[in-house]
Amino acid sequence: MKYSVSTLNWPEAWPYKPEVSVEIEPDGKYLSLLWKVSEQTTKAEQAVLGGPVYEDSCVEIFIQPDPADPRYYNFEFNAAGKVAMACRTGRNDPEDAPLEVLRSIEVAPSLGREPFAEHAAGPWTLGIRIPVTALFKHHFDDWVGHGMKGNIYKCGDGLSTPHFVTWSPVGTEKPDYHRPEFFVPLGF
Repeated sequence: MKYSVSTLNWPEAWPYKPEVSVEIEPDGKYLSLLWKVSEQTTKAEQAVLGGPVYEDSCVEIFIQPDPADPRYYNFEFNAAGKVAMACRTGRNDPEDAPLEVLRSIEVAPSLGREPFAEHAAGPWTLGIRIPVTALFKHHFDDWVGHGMKGNIYKCGDGLSTPHFVTWSPVGTEKPDYHRPEFFVPLGF
């Protein structure tokens, strides 16, 4: 299933909208994502797993695996494939993913895995395979048929042209992706 990440929720303050799409396919034990991004400049300075990748050119998917459970997972990736992830019920209560969980997520960045400073890089892609075991506070056998909710995002908080776009609208005064009340069914 292909998703266009093109909603500008805060156009007066952050009018820049890169071209972003992601194809998502649940494949039993894995959730496969293929991100395609075209933006003015790209940055991937965060070099460690679990770092603040949202400051870089960052793509994100937040998933609430069980609609009856308020916990959700934020999966965040920079253009070099570095991942940050936590299980939480909101912005201020993260339980960071263990390092072995972060290492279990497969990434294939078209711009390479090495950190780099902001520059005009041209379009880039990021292939990702997330094992169902990455949902470390839940116990699912596969990714299909659970009524999962969430949202899909692109941001670049620390870029020379900061931007914040979403797949499904977020009705807040300023950018805040950690708002499960705006999660919608993901369709897989």
